[in-house]
Amino acid sequence: MQLSEIIKKQIDADTKRGFLTSFDNDQELQDQLMRDLVGLVGEVGEFADLLKKVGLAFSTPGYTGPTLAEATPQLRSELADVAIYLFRLSTILNGDLESDILRKMKINDERYRYLEP
Repeated sequence: MQLSEIIKKQIDADTKRGFLTSFDNDQELQDQLMRDLVGLVGEVGEFADLLKKVGLAFSTPGYTGPTLAEATPQLRSELADVAIYLFRLSTILNGDLESDILRKMKINDERYRYLEP
């Protein structure tokens, strides 16, 4: 499945559940962008918190946090949540995330070409 198809599937599901992606005015648009940004940051925070616990298990004698192997499924799940919020934010801004990513990759190819052997 292409990224654009995945995004459409998620946005269609969001719409059925009452999570809007189009708005009557800029204030409604900005309000939803802020709500989804808070959601995005929260998911990144959950990823970071779990990774912190994995790191503490490595660095702190006696700490019984999860191993990286144990945490990996949940870390991946948190990344999926992050992606869903990115899909929403891009859609709300009338973006095409797939094209935007490809365009940014091209810019980065030029910007960081000097690092290539």
